[in-house]
Amino acid sequence: MPSLHRFLLGCLTLAAFAIPGHATAQASDAATTARNTPMPTSSATPSRYGLIGTMRTKPGQRDAVVRLLLRDVDDLKAVGCHLYVVGLDHEDPDLIRVTEVWDSKDAHRASLQLPDVRATIAEAMPLLTGEFTQTEFPVAGGLGLTE
Repeated sequence: MPSLHRFLLGCLTLAAFAIPGHATAQASDAATTARNTPMPTSSATPSRYGLIGTMRTKPGQRDAVVRLLLRDVDDLKAVGCHLYVVGLDHEDPDLIRVTEVWDSKDAHRASLQLPDVRATIAEAMPLLTGEFTQTEFPVAGGLGLTE
């Protein structure tokens, strides 16, 4: 499953902050607050965990990182991922946008603790600048998402 772990690299917007002593662990107060703020839930509608993030690559490294993010995406279904979309930016050739939907925040967090995922993150970090953003949200539904 090394490919799955490379694919989960897209979760760097969270995982990079979880690596003790790594430069990206110095997240902004706003990102830290957003990451630690409980998501609202409704007792009437079960909610999945959504995450939209960006990561900036070093010049010329975007395609290499995108290749890592897109390997064996189907394997993510087994660990609770329902949607994983990697997007590019028309105006910024070094910016990658990632949109994810998971069973829960805990499923996402647990996937980031797998040893191979952490090893892949360490492999990819040299290709990144350390600039990440993230927005978490409860998922109400959408095209392609089953109940």
